[in-house]
Amino acid sequence: MVAPAQGLTSVILPNRNHARYLPIALDALLAQTWKEFEVLVIDDASSDDSYNVILEYAARDPRIRPFQLSEHSGAYRAVEFAMPSARGEYLYLAAADDFISPTFFEKSIYQLRNHPSAGLCFSDPAEVREREERIISFPLYLSSYPIHYDPSLFRMLLKRNYFHISANTVLYRIDAFRAAGGIIEGLGWLGDWFVNMVVALRYGVCYVPEVLAFLRTRGDSYSALMLRDRKLHWRPFEYWLALMSEGNYADVALAMQEAGILPEYRLRTLVWLLQDETGRKFLSAKIVRRTISRSAWGCLRPLAPIWLRHQLRKSLAT
Repeated sequence: MVAPAQGLTSVILPNRNHARYLPIALDALLAQTWKEFEVLVIDDASSDDSYNVILEYAARDPRIRPFQLSEHSGAYRAVEFAMPSARGEYLYLAAADDFISPTFFEKSIYQLRNHPSAGLCFSDPAEVREREERIISFPLYLSSYPIHYDPSLFRMLLKRNYFHISANTVLYRIDAFRAAGGIIEGLGWLGDWFVNMVVALRYGVCYVPEVLAFLRTRGDSYSALMLRDRKLHWRPFEYWLALMSEGNYADVALAMQEAGILPEYRLRTLVWLLQDETGRKFLSAKIVRRTISRSAWGCLRPLAPIWLRHQLRKSLAT
C-alpha cells in the first residue's frame, strides 16, 4: 500500500440515482478553502443521468476521479471498491445527497494537525428538511471552542453524556480508519457508528462546535426505510455482539461497557442483550436507566419543538 500523501484529503462519494443532488454535493466539495483533495465518485450502476454528471465534473476538475460499477452493489461495496485508490492522509465519506460548508476540510484538518494522536474530527450536525425547505442545526454543546479528547476523556464524556457522532460530520485520519476495520459490511446500518466508536475510543477525537456538514432528510432514504424494518435492525445488532466477543475488539468492548454505550437505546435492545452471552456483559443499572429514558424520549422527540430539544441537549452537556 502506498504511503498516504501528506495533507491530501481523499473523499469517497458513492452515488446511486442522485443526478438531481450530485451538482450540489460536488460544487460544495470544489468550493473548499482547503484545496488539497481528491474526490473518488463511484457510480453504483445508476439508471438516471448520474454518470454523465460525474463525467462533466471530472472534465472540469482533475481532482474528480470517476468510477462506474456495472452492477448495483450498495454503498458499502462502493466504499470498499474505492479505498485501495484513496491516496490521502485524511478521509471523508460523502453522500451524494448531502453537502458540506466551504471550510469543512480546513477547520477539521487544522484540529487533526494540532492533535496528531486523534483519529477523527467531528462537528455539530444539521438537517436539510427537504419538504419544509429549511435547515435545522442540532448543536451538541460539548464546548464553546474546538477541543480535543484523548480516549480516556472521550470515554468519560460518553459515560456522563451520551451523544451521537453524525457520520457526515466526520473527517478521519485514514490510517486510523483502516486500522479500525473500516466500514464492516455485516454491520449494515451500524457500520458508520461502529467505525466512529472504534477510532474514537482507541485514538481520541477532535470536536469543532459549529455546523460544517448538512444531512438531507428524505422519506425514501435508506436510513428512513431501515427504521421501518425490525429485521434490518436485529441482524446488524447481532453482528455487533459477535464482534464484541472477538479479541480484535476486546479493548473497544471494555470501553463501551464502562461508558454504557450501545448502538441503540430501545426497550427491545434490553431483550436482545438478555438473549446473548456477550450482550449480558453490557447490562448494568446505567444501561437500563439510559435505555428506558432514551426510549421514552424517542417517542416524545417528534412532538418536541426544536427550541426544547436544544435546551435539553444543552442541559445534558453541562
